[in-house]
Amino acid sequence: LDLYSEAVEALKTGDAYFAAKKLKEVESLLPQSDWAAKASLMASYADYSRNAYADSVFGLERHINNYPADKNIPYAHYLIAICYYEQILDEKKDLRPLLQAKEKFEFIVLDYPETDYATDARFKLDLIVDQLAAKEMSIARYYMKTEKWISALNRLKMVVEKYYKTVFIEEALHRLVE
Repeated sequence: LDLYSEAVEALKTGDAYFAAKKLKEVESLLPQSDWAAKASLMASYADYSRNAYADSVFGLERHINNYPADKNIPYAHYLIAICYYEQILDEKKDLRPLLQAKEKFEFIVLDYPETDYATDARFKLDLIVDQLAAKEMSIARYYMKTEKWISALNRLKMVVEKYYKTVFIEEALHRLVE
């Protein structure tokens, strides 16, 4: 198919915006063909590759709903998780992408445990849990600095109870004893 090939070439040369546009065109012109599902997924990938994460997530969720029998559904879920994951800045910023990525990676591990996506998801979940623990420690340190001891204790206890496998356990225990 010429349109599809043209779109893939555009993606290879770095014109993801044009590629996404052409791939969406392929999907609309051939809605009942195998090309439609491929084009739908590739269009979302093109959006992802140009950091248009919201467009990519929207397209991927649409793909999952419109093509439930597609063999690439695990990949679609994985790419959604990656879109959220790449929006994580650090523990002092917005937690929403961190929590969305965590939820999606947990879904992948549960629903597609034997895939390479699940292997990567497990690794990324460890990093996400470290970020969440870092957030709690950051807040606890702030409370200690402002002498809000009960609030600081609550945050430190949370690190000990929920994030005991992270590097922050030692500091949390030390501060609790302090």
